[in-house]
Amino acid sequence: MSKAEPGARLNLQCEGKPDQDVEVGDLLTIGRSQSNRFVLDDHRASRRHAEIRLIAPGRYRLADLGSANGTWLNHRRLTAPCELQNGDLIQIGASTLRFECSAAAVAEASCSVGTATQLLEKYVIMLVTDIRNYTRMSEALPREKFSKFVKEWFKACGRLIEARQGTIDKFIGDAVMCYWLVPDPGNPEREVGSALTAAGELIGAAASFSDRLSGIFPGYSFHIGIGVSMGNALMGNVGTASNQSITLVGDCVNVAFRLESLTKEKNRAVIVTSNIAECAPAGYTFVDLGPAEVKGRKNPVAISSLELEPSRAARA
Repeated sequence: MSKAEPGARLNLQCEGKPDQDVEVGDLLTIGRSQSNRFVLDDHRASRRHAEIRLIAPGRYRLADLGSANGTWLNHRRLTAPCELQNGDLIQIGASTLRFECSAAAVAEASCSVGTATQLLEKYVIMLVTDIRNYTRMSEALPREKFSKFVKEWFKACGRLIEARQGTIDKFIGDAVMCYWLVPDPGNPEREVGSALTAAGELIGAAASFSDRLSGIFPGYSFHIGIGVSMGNALMGNVGTASNQSITLVGDCVNVAFRLESLTKEKNRAVIVTSNIAECAPAGYTFVDLGPAEVKGRKNPVAISSLELEPSRAARA
């Protein structure tokens, strides 16, 4: 079990078999395949059925991984990733799993002393997306209609990112900041693939939103830029004792924001750090853009652009 997360575990209750406890840690995969950390000997369980992922100190999220027979949480079928509470019951096939998060873990997550507390170093993939020409449109277009349009865009972003097992950190003005925890920094291919798939889907969704916007406001279009980086970041409560929020900070976060800002300058929809391109699963194509100076950083960053389908790239 991760030392920083005491008490987070699953208790397996299966008829005819002794109870079994397994520690959750940063990521617990569940399924029939022996590659999972929690293996279920049940033909009704898919090879990769579900996962429980640490999303912040003391907070865990359950997600179904496209299983054939579904994952049930407290007797309801899981239709979207859901944050777990102590005592929640998870049903997979004939197995009932009880999620247990100790009081110590909860207390650690809610502790608030000073301006920044309980910062844990995590290896993450950061994705930042921003609406281009937002200020100009917000000044020129009717406020109520445009605000409603942007809210719908943020909802669509949330659905797409969470469907790819990403976590929304925050909405900042017209930007969305999200991340994927990488439990094994030596083998990040799965999380990199999820982040890149989400990036492509966000660009595709923006093209659909552009059609809608031009239909409402002729002469206007809707475009986004996306920056993706991978590296170490600090996760935890940041702020004053009376006003804290769980977030990520550090060089990896700053680089993602800077890469997003470079997308317009370099006329690219998605720009990633070189380690993202190097660790991407088969099927993704990149163009090496060489080293780029990043504001606030002493050393340049090697970057690449993600090549999208022609229909998406032409409208990005």
